[in-house]
Amino acid sequence: MVTFRKFTEFPRGTLYDIIKDAYAYDTRNKVLWDQNWHESDDFFYDNPHIADRYGLVTCVDNMPIGFVTWDPRRRPEYVEIGHNGVRDAYKRKGYGRMQLQEAIRRIKEYEGLRRIIVCTNSGLAAPKNYESCGFTLYDRKANHSSSAYTGDYLYYEIIL
Repeated sequence: MVTFRKFTEFPRGTLYDIIKDAYAYDTRNKVLWDQNWHESDDFFYDNPHIADRYGLVTCVDNMPIGFVTWDPRRRPEYVEIGHNGVRDAYKRKGYGRMQLQEAIRRIKEYEGLRRIIVCTNSGLAAPKNYESCGFTLYDRKANHSSSAYTGDYLYYEIIL
């Protein structure tokens, strides 16, 4: 059974553990983003009032298998999807789509919101997931950073 729960129901390190596993398919990911993942985990566990309001943990039979966060600070213009990942063993089973749909449902509850946006990379599976949930591509930029192996930057939106 799939449920969506609060970050505060799980110990510090849960967000980090999930995202590290979600990107473990390429060791370069951990090298590039490990510090960011730790900082994100620390931020949400240091600010539980933010974590529980602007994110969710996806569970299968009470085991945390994924999470998604969003940044509402630019409302009503837009809300931006942040980290969004599912453990490798649970990928390609529809959980990522369910997780994203639940986040979109919650975000759409904000009064007067105009758009939901997200940035991802062309070399990942994420673009297909975002498109399947109603996002449309509105911009693309070449990636000349050390993460260029993940592909170009893709900018998606849902206009409300």
